Amino acid sequence: MNPATLLQPYLDKYRLTLDHPAHGRVDLTSPDWPTHPDLQTTVQHALARLAGVSQVTSDGPGHLTVRYDSTVLRRLNPLTLLTVERRISQAYRRAGL
Repeated sequence: MNPATLLQPYLDKYRLTLDHPAHGRVDLTSPDWPTHPDLQTTVQHALARLAGVSQVTSDGPGHLTVRYDSTVLRRLNPLTLLTVERRISQAYRRAGL
C-alpha cells in the first residue's frame, strides 16, 4: 500500500501538512500547533519514540522535522502505530480539536 494513501486520513484528521523534501526526512506543519503548543510537543514526543525515527526537531511554532530510517519504520508493529495515534488523538480531544 502507498504510504501517502495510508497516512492521508490521519493528516486530514489532525490538519497536518506533510512535505517530503528528501529521503529520510519529512516536514510536518499544522495551523493548530501555534495556538496549542502542547499538541506539537505531544506529536514530537510520540514520533520520537518510534523505532526508526532518529530525530524529531521543532523548527518553530507549527513545524516539525522528522528524520527516519524507512527500512526500520516498515517493520513496525501495527499495534505500535495505533498506540501512537491514540496518544495523539487524546491530546487533540483534550485541546478541544
